[in-house]
Amino acid sequence: MKKISISMLLSLLLGTAVAMAQEVYHYNLYYYQRATLFEKLPIDNDDIVFLGNSITDNCEWHELFGNPNIKNRGISSDVSMGVYDRLNPIIAGKPAKIFLMIGINDVSHDLSTDSIVGNIARIVKKIRQETPSTQLYIQSMLPTNDSFGQYRKIVGKAPQIVEINQRLEQLAEAEQSTYIDLYSHLITPGTTELDPAYTNDGLHLLGDAYLVWKKVLLPYIE
Repeated sequence: MKKISISMLLSLLLGTAVAMAQEVYHYNLYYYQRATLFEKLPIDNDDIVFLGNSITDNCEWHELFGNPNIKNRGISSDVSMGVYDRLNPIIAGKPAKIFLMIGINDVSHDLSTDSIVGNIARIVKKIRQETPSTQLYIQSMLPTNDSFGQYRKIVGKAPQIVEINQRLEQLAEAEQSTYIDLYSHLITPGTTELDPAYTNDGLHLLGDAYLVWKKVLLPYIE
């Protein structure tokens, strides 16, 4: 039996790691449909970009704020690495502002808090390095409500969401970005649950919730 050299072993391990990464970050058809569209839609330096998953995707932001310079770059089911992998067309335009919210789908995929915050840190660092003039706003993850029973993969994950938000606030401070707490505005007081008045599935938002979101963000938009 031939001995395996250190270089061969490292090569095998690297190949395995790459294969695993490709498996973990295999995006769905909708991701590619939206991402390839966004590549064709230019971002300008006076634009305001909303970047995230379905919670961002589901809103008509330019209408909500009455601002045609607001661009929606949300993709339903997206994860933190999905956002990182589609950053280039956004930061190439050096937008005036980026409002980032991502992470709940990573939680549903059972990623650790360290992994999720680490991926978001990569997003933040890339934006800060490649378009330092862009004002970056890191929005908290939103609460969820288990009582609806619609998304079993996030049931019982409220403590992790709280922990991630604490880490995101620290990340924003370290990276000279602005942290925006949306979480506390959407919970049922005294709990960690998304107020049932703001959702019909325990995760996604109804119109009134977006009005609350607007009120919180208005000072940063203007």
